[in-house]
Amino acid sequence: MFNPQKGKQVLPQTHRALGLLQSNNVPYIFLTNGGGVRETDKAEQLSKMFGIHVSPKQLVLSHSPMRELAAKYKDSNVLIVGGNGSNCRRVAEHYGLKHVVTPEEVHAVYPSVCPSSAPEARSIPLAEKYLQNVHLPVEAIMVFHDSVDWGRDLQVMLDALVSRNGFLGTTKSQTELHTTKQSVPLYFSNADLVWSNEFPVPRFAQGTFRTCLERIYKDLTGNDLQYTLYGKPHTTTFKYAESVLNRIAPVHAGPDGVLRKRTVYMIGDNPYADIAGANGYGWNSLLVRTGVFEGEGNHHIHPATAVVDDVEEAVRWILSKEIMKKHEEDPSELRMYRF
Repeated sequence: MFNPQKGKQVLPQTHRALGLLQSNNVPYIFLTNGGGVRETDKAEQLSKMFGIHVSPKQLVLSHSPMRELAAKYKDSNVLIVGGNGSNCRRVAEHYGLKHVVTPEEVHAVYPSVCPSSAPEARSIPLAEKYLQNVHLPVEAIMVFHDSVDWGRDLQVMLDALVSRNGFLGTTKSQTELHTTKQSVPLYFSNADLVWSNEFPVPRFAQGTFRTCLERIYKDLTGNDLQYTLYGKPHTTTFKYAESVLNRIAPVHAGPDGVLRKRTVYMIGDNPYADIAGANGYGWNSLLVRTGVFEGEGNHHIHPATAVVDDVEEAVRWILSKEIMKKHEEDPSELRMYRF
């Protein structure tokens, strides 16, 4: 499990790492705190970038585990935040949410909701059907991807959180704001404060956006914002990822009828997301120096099983480790890996 990119740039070691995994028949999935598109669309994008077939069944995006929320909110009006255009709306509808509204749609109907923000540029205006839920009460908020307009999105989310029964354009009294809980439940798909792209140093991520919303809500109401987090390093996401891995590579029983124990390696560049999550879930973790982490030695708070320079070196380390393990288990049977 690993992130093979730095922003939109495919690291040159990625092609060799994937080749090693494929030539040695090692099952793998992509577990990322990125998202904002359907898994089918992301798989097509990665297939073109890597020059190999990537199946949607191999992907766990930040919002993939939130698919399970559709059963609870399928008939509710849900404010979906983040991403470009209507991409996250399409993700939500793909998951089974029947009634969706976005901050962009609210802004299109009520330009004064955030006068400092300009409407998003579109070659074709928003369809009327996309605007019909703006007047309905918001019953939940789900952040599927990074905001592209922090001012607008923070404003609309806060409006819903302090509204009367979810109706945008209404607000509780000052007494109610300080004595009652927020009006709607809130879900975030990614806890990362920063992420790494082509810029020399890490950039703000969804976790920083959440921190801003928390502070504003606290200052206005005196209360702590309540929310549910998905994405790495949270157990819910790793449990979901394990179910995905089990579907593409089921664990088989040994001669004694007992299911064999699977060894899982997580390769990542973020100690607070990739390594902390893997360690907490009982997986092996390999920290690479091609992203958020670039330090010498291991991380001081979330130490990995091993620290290597890049993803190719990580895969070679894993294959060597498995060779030694097999030899220790049965010296007479040495599996040959292709390096």
